[in-house]
Amino acid sequence: MRFFPSTLRWRLTLRYSGSLALVFVLLGGLIYALVRYQLLRHHDRMLEDAASQVEAVLSQEPDCEHLTPEQSVQLDRIGRLILFHEAGGGGRVFYRSSAALDLPIPDSHLDAMRESSRRGTFETLFDSPPVRIYSRPYQSLAGRRGIIRVAERLGDVTAPLDSLSLALILLAPLAVAASGATGYWLARNALAPVDAITRLAREIEATSLERRLPPAGTADEIGRLVRTFNQMIARLEGSFEGMKRFTADASHELRAPLARMRGAVDVVLSRPRQGDEYREVLGAIGDDVDHLRSITEDLLVLARADAGRIDLERDSVRLDVVAAEAVESLGPTADARGVAMRVKSDGPIVVLGDERWLRQLVADLLDNALKFAPLGVREEHPAEVVVRVSESDQTATLSVEDTGPGLPPGAPERVFERFFRGDTPHGHPPEDGVGLGLAIAAWIAKAHNGTITAENPAAGGSRFVVRLPRASPGPPTEGGDA
Repeated sequence: MRFFPSTLRWRLTLRYSGSLALVFVLLGGLIYALVRYQLLRHHDRMLEDAASQVEAVLSQEPDCEHLTPEQSVQLDRIGRLILFHEAGGGGRVFYRSSAALDLPIPDSHLDAMRESSRRGTFETLFDSPPVRIYSRPYQSLAGRRGIIRVAERLGDVTAPLDSLSLALILLAPLAVAASGATGYWLARNALAPVDAITRLAREIEATSLERRLPPAGTADEIGRLVRTFNQMIARLEGSFEGMKRFTADASHELRAPLARMRGAVDVVLSRPRQGDEYREVLGAIGDDVDHLRSITEDLLVLARADAGRIDLERDSVRLDVVAAEAVESLGPTADARGVAMRVKSDGPIVVLGDERWLRQLVADLLDNALKFAPLGVREEHPAEVVVRVSESDQTATLSVEDTGPGLPPGAPERVFERFFRGDTPHGHPPEDGVGLGLAIAAWIAKAHNGTITAENPAAGGSRFVVRLPRASPGPPTEGGDA
């Protein structure tokens, strides 16, 4: 069982408090070391000054073995000090101040230090109380060598350090606790929108995707998270709505031919028929089967495209040649409708893509243009479909323009939606399409890192424009009609 809940605010608080405690330990240790250094430096400077005064007093006479009364008085005024002879002379102590009699400095220690004191050194005796000792070698005017030792208790150093240690030990935990509480409060307030997102995510279902989080009112990370979450819900809502429309439209498109097939079978089986009647009914059923198969194949293509299961080849493809061949293949259909088709190209234009799907793209756009082009060629308003292939910088552009009635209001934004079909123009027979051709064309353009748009030119009719990245620059040639 965990002591703290496994929530982000607790983890943030614990990590923040732990980091702050580490900072306090390092900072407290640094402050303690700096204060100790400065106090000892001040203390040692006093000992050095005292040793210099002792040396000045000793220099008043040729030798220091026998001090004059004036020298003794001056040495007593300096403070706690000891003067003794160097090794070779037995280490005799020439002078010990009265104040030094109560300092815990054994003679054995002095003898040991006498051997090592070749220059001024400091050391600390950690007795009770601790004592700081400064030793400096000297030489009298008569040539006698010895050691000047000045000692002082460290009360003026240890007392402030003890107070500082107590303050750090008491204040650091309180500061960490206060900072931890403040950090928890800040984390709780900062993560409140995240809790709201969590609760909303638990409550949202497919039937309540219209719900949104209230705006955070800030431009920080939480505000961006709220906006991103609302945008995600909006996209999910659009996807669900599209899926419902797709299901309804697909059901409608499949139900009509199935109902016709069921009705034809029921009629033909209602009574005995002649062979011609059976063949006529079977032919009608065959047409409905072909229609269903076309719908199924288009749906399969879009489903595989949505799942990313269609692999595209990446070869150099002549877009101008693909457009010319598509126009040629649909020539009989255009002639039957009385529509003239032309190709205008700037010359060899190469794109990188899958030739099979690029042919499908051009064929779908031409098929759509033929469906809505005016029927029959009239001299004043000839029915025509023009395919233009051009290039600019690193972009290849293919446009299909017809002279039909144009796209109805709102259609340019929705024409690439699945199962979307505009109103049939006046004088045109109802078309047998189901509104999937342009959706497939839009997917092909996107799969080739391109774009496709629809618009109504000012001169009338409609225009579909596909822009694809070029594979390599084509040689500049003059455009012409094909």
